[in-house]
Amino acid sequence: MSDASADRNEKDVILSMRMDAMLNSSPASFLSIVGALIALYVYWSPSTATVLLFWLGCIVAVAVTNLVSTVLYARRIPQSWNARSWARFVCLMHLLSGLSWGVGGGWMLSFANEHQALVTVTIGLAAVTVSIPSVVHLRAYNLFHLPIFWPYAVGAALSTLQFKWPIAIGFFLLGAFAVVIGRVLGDQLTNALRLSIENRRLAERLEERSAELEAANRELEIESHTDPLTGLANRRRLMSFARAVRGRCAVMIVDIDHFKSYNDSYGHVEGDACLVTVARALLGSVRPDEDIVARLGGEEFAVILTDVDAQQAHEQAEAIRAGVQALPVAGTNGVRRKVTVSIGLSTRDADQQKTLATLMEEADAAVYRAKADGRNVVCIGKSSAARHVA
Repeated sequence: MSDASADRNEKDVILSMRMDAMLNSSPASFLSIVGALIALYVYWSPSTATVLLFWLGCIVAVAVTNLVSTVLYARRIPQSWNARSWARFVCLMHLLSGLSWGVGGGWMLSFANEHQALVTVTIGLAAVTVSIPSVVHLRAYNLFHLPIFWPYAVGAALSTLQFKWPIAIGFFLLGAFAVVIGRVLGDQLTNALRLSIENRRLAERLEERSAELEAANRELEIESHTDPLTGLANRRRLMSFARAVRGRCAVMIVDIDHFKSYNDSYGHVEGDACLVTVARALLGSVRPDEDIVARLGGEEFAVILTDVDAQQAHEQAEAIRAGVQALPVAGTNGVRRKVTVSIGLSTRDADQQKTLATLMEEADAAVYRAKADGRNVVCIGKSSAARHVA
């Protein structure tokens, strides 16, 4: 986004926030009707009745329009109106409201006695005070206040009041000072709105960055516990899982037979594809929520089965061996020839105190015996370590 577009977008957002503040305060327009009724009561006479009723109608019409516009704005009606459209409408309504109060109040002051003038001045100043929220949009603020203060000044100057000139000058100066004060307050509020927008954007960026960091941390966590080639658990994840296992369980060491010759025959790319295929077969032979399959390195894998007895573990190991042997010979991304595995199995009953290290040692010794026995077999581990078989 260009700087000009970003600046325009920020101005539109600020204008929208200004409209929110101004239109949400529109219910205060109801007070203008109350003030107009008080003025009507104070100034009522046969000679002024027609003008007063016309003036009251203008006040009521503007107030009702403001109240209705609040409801329409909340419901985003009309939908084609944006913040600039509402700003033009708000400025028009503030001008009409200011003129209604200013011209009517100035006319009343021109023939008012001291008591009537006190009521008029009080109502006018109350209207100005209630409309303070419009300072968030300086143009609307000036379009309301100046049409009140300066016609009041003219009305006071034309009146027969004892201190008409000080009152007239006072209203004129109030109008001028209202513009200055409104500009100062408006600039401060605009800066506050800009800071609010910037803080919101910063919070959004921080939230996005936090989500990115969280995703990165999750990915690092997964990578730190996952073998990059096969997607299986690595040795770290295997050890963490094993430490949490209680009671009876089984540990298998699964080694692909003659894998070196496989690599020599078909190359490392096909060798990696073979490892992935065997890994999938192992993973599909266990319970994903209860057991774990890990790659220890090279062509060697480990399987931990939880809550199984020796017979169940042996049957599962045989099923794994048979499943790998039955893998279909395929082209790329499969096995290029029949593949078999040798499996060393070690089990622990519920009443035994074998450690993970002991189970791994027994299973490791058993897999060497399986290779010595001709490979493609399952050997059950013994307490004593078996001699390494090349």
